[in-house]
Amino acid sequence: MNLSRNHLWAAIAGLGLAAGLATAAVSAGNPVEERQATMKGVAKSMKEGGALQAAFDAAKAKTTMDNVAAAAKKLKGLYPAGSDADPKSGADPKVWTQKADFEKRLAEMGALAANAGKAKDADAYKAAYKSLGETCKSCHDVYRLKKKPA
Repeated sequence: MNLSRNHLWAAIAGLGLAAGLATAAVSAGNPVEERQATMKGVAKSMKEGGALQAAFDAAKAKTTMDNVAAAAKKLKGLYPAGSDADPKSGADPKVWTQKADFEKRLAEMGALAANAGKAKDADAYKAAYKSLGETCKSCHDVYRLKKKPA
């Protein structure tokens, strides 16, 4: 069997998606666990996306950033009322008191990820990836609880 490079990456992405869906299935019904698993997937994709700045590959960038964009859409539904009471939650209570701003930031994350995935060259990708990273950081600065020192 002779697979092209794009087919190989599509197969790898499919395996990653299947693993992510399995993780989500395990935590189904628990929005805190599900959003934490989704955020871990975003972190993994962002790490992969960061590596693409040095060795740009448009097909990989599209797949990786499409994963981030899909996660942004999914995350919107993973902060139902009452889920802030879970002691395992790392979300700041401002998520629920400033819901419109929080959801606006998730939408921006998704749009920026989709834009980065459309980059045709390394320079365009680097700029789009940087904007996405800044947006992620700004949201974490406001809506993620600070970890307490051990």
